[in-house]
Formats: sequence, C-alpha cells, structure tokens
Amino acid sequence: MNKEIKGMCLFLGMIGLGYAALLCSIMLFTGVKIFKSIVLITTFSSFLVSLGLTTQVKHRIIQLVKNSF
Repeated sequence: MNKEIKGMCLFLGMIGLGYAALLCSIMLFTGVKIFKSIVLITTFSSFLVSLGLTTQVKHRIIQLVKNSF
C-alpha cells in the first residue's frame, strides 16, 4: 500500500476516534443512549488506524504495551 493511502487511513481513523470521543462526552452529559454507534465508529476507526500504521510502528506499540504491564 502506498504512503498516500496509509496517510489517508490514519487521518480518517483519527478523525473517527475523535468523533467517538465527542459522542462519549455527549452521552455522559446528556444521557443519550448511543452506545452501539460509539462502538461501531470506534471499531471502524481503530481498523483504519491499524491499516495505516507500518509494521515497525505496530511492533513498537505492542512492545510498549507488553513492557508497561
């Protein structure tokens, strides 16, 4: 996959995660039940972010998580 597509996946994934965080705050303050939408958006955005990351960055993140626990 070329760099432009990876960059676009990262960009769209981060926007989606930000939108999910905004929906979480709206849900907490107003009590609106939009949990299923938040889970769906977070899952899809996380997939896009992981698709846009290189294998080296994925390995560094995994090592960082393993070392922190």
